[in-house]
Amino acid sequence: MESFFYHDAFHPDDSRSPEWLLSNSLGDYASGTVNGCGSRRYHGLLAAQTREGRCMLLSAVEDCVSIDGETFPLSTRHHPGVTWPEGWKLNTSLACSETEISRAFRLRPRSGGAVLLRRTVRLCSDTTRVILRYELQGDAGTAFSGNAELIVKPLLSCRPADHLQHAGPDHAFGLTASGPGTGSAGFSCKRAGTPPIFMEMRCQDRNGCQFAAAPDWYYNILYPTEHSRGYDWSEDLFMPGTFRTSISAGQSAWLIAGTSPSSASPEELWRAVPECSAPYREPVLDHLYRECGRFLITIQSEQLVPAGYHWFGPWGRDTLIALPGLTFLANRLPEGKAILSQISRSVRSGLVPNLLGSGNGTASYNSADASLWYILAVHRLYEACPGELPFIREECWPVMKSIIRHYARGTMPDGQGGMLIKADEEGLLHVGNERTQLTWMDASVRGIPVTPRHGCPIELNALWYDALSFVRELAGRFAEQPPEETGLLALLAPAFRRVFLPSGNDVALMRGGLYDAWSPSDGPSRHIRPNQVIAAAMPFTPLTDDERRSVINCAREELLTPYGLRTLSPSDAGYQPVCCGNQAERDQAYHQGTVWPWLLGFYGEAVLRCDPACDLSGFLQTVTPLFTDHFAQAGLGCISEIFDGDPPHSPGGCIAQAWSTAEALRLLLLIREKQPSVWKQWAEGSQAFYAACMKTAEER
Repeated sequence: MESFFYHDAFHPDDSRSPEWLLSNSLGDYASGTVNGCGSRRYHGLLAAQTREGRCMLLSAVEDCVSIDGETFPLSTRHHPGVTWPEGWKLNTSLACSETEISRAFRLRPRSGGAVLLRRTVRLCSDTTRVILRYELQGDAGTAFSGNAELIVKPLLSCRPADHLQHAGPDHAFGLTASGPGTGSAGFSCKRAGTPPIFMEMRCQDRNGCQFAAAPDWYYNILYPTEHSRGYDWSEDLFMPGTFRTSISAGQSAWLIAGTSPSSASPEELWRAVPECSAPYREPVLDHLYRECGRFLITIQSEQLVPAGYHWFGPWGRDTLIALPGLTFLANRLPEGKAILSQISRSVRSGLVPNLLGSGNGTASYNSADASLWYILAVHRLYEACPGELPFIREECWPVMKSIIRHYARGTMPDGQGGMLIKADEEGLLHVGNERTQLTWMDASVRGIPVTPRHGCPIELNALWYDALSFVRELAGRFAEQPPEETGLLALLAPAFRRVFLPSGNDVALMRGGLYDAWSPSDGPSRHIRPNQVIAAAMPFTPLTDDERRSVINCAREELLTPYGLRTLSPSDAGYQPVCCGNQAERDQAYHQGTVWPWLLGFYGEAVLRCDPACDLSGFLQTVTPLFTDHFAQAGLGCISEIFDGDPPHSPGGCIAQAWSTAEALRLLLLIREKQPSVWKQWAEGSQAFYAACMKTAEER
């Protein structure tokens, strides 16, 4: 099992402490920090995914070991003016892998000797359940013969993961306790609006476990990261009672919490967590493959992709951008086809939902580009797996024709008799108005778009051109007459070049790149942004190879960083170098210079499409930190949502983002396929560093 090991990184005042994340096939997760202090409302030992969203059930435990009457705390929390208990002082090491998080605590009782206690956390893979295993042993191989007692107090929240709670009479938990003699010691709780939680302690002698109900509240638990992000950051947690059991060297005690009771033994539950085998036999690729697996979940028999942990549910746009890297190119074809079929059934008036109903509660049709990303995802499936043409014809072909028909004629009514998406007589795709944000650059502050892109955004028109071209190609494969909308291609190509290619003094102003958007009333948007790279990466494009090279050169000089592409050139007056502060402050920077890793896949693809022989070794050296240093920066082993535009490019947003991870894997697979010698040289060098970060438990 590959693991990240950390030492001497446990001080609770470390505001940049990395985070760990466990997840399962249902979208449930457990997460916390290396230093042991929960710093977000999203940190906890069991967050359950429901159709309406995630619910935090078990926020923490207050656990300790008593040896000969002397108490040793294991847990740590932030309270106003104090960090308590001080378990972090005894935490000597941490190991984190995709399947478990393990901490070692060294206890030194006054009675002499030293004791090592290991607490390991696992999530069950196909049921909403978390298991904590406590193991006691003498330190450095010495025997332990003292009297030890494990004492655990669960701290429950039972709330939507986005919200905090405070003690009050309206917060009834419906506590029901069970004790020895019923086969377990534990309790169940049910709070309105959230799943129930069943919790029990097990040990070798079940009757040796006790639970004493003593309902109480723990007040004013603080989450510093929430404070730094401008949110409420104080919460009260419900403590239903206390678990106790004696614990001896060589034996284990188990704490099990889930949304249903379990009759299985803890050993069976523990073994039911499978290792995720990876197909590549190359450390970086195998690790990314396993990371991609956390974004393939099932909610009530529906295959879905959560956009990011901890707070994003399934989004249409994010799903479709991530899908090729998650599935088609990663030996997960059945999952990819199931997700495409699921999304196909959700299309209305040619629109793919921006927010999918499952995992978010209600579907939301407010995206102009998700439908175009759907067609590109099908195009990537066709390129990667040409044998899937029958599936494409049966499941996707009717949806694709519906999309281009509605987009050409007009869809997404604005409530005033107009359409927010419509092609003009030249085929150019116009979307939105000055009050809307319908592309992926969708941040707004007080209802005003931060990055206005109404009119003709470049990547939407590039996706539109590729969609029409691909539909025309498929019609030929299916021996059908091409849909009449494909006739727009003859006019669209010259119109695209006319409105997006700079001329005159603008050529120098745009550094050889393309306009980001254009509208008949306002003309071109003279901002250097990465959306032009998406246009240059399309399988079908109106751009010549020389024009694609010019776009790539512009992006390399103005936008490329070790962690992705900036959303705006630093030479622009509107550039925001860091993305921090409260919600409004972050939204002002979100697409105004902030770096997004997912764009690297399109950058690499653009290079390879226009010049397959171009040596990508320099590019790979530039982005090496994303695949080495970053695995220890934010979410252990994960790839973050965003990074600051300026060095040191601190990570931000979600600690694990679907399209960041999927496009990173797709990029490396493209390079390995197209330039094997470049790949071999880079892999040998970069993986040496990677191997130093990743160690097996046996090596430790």
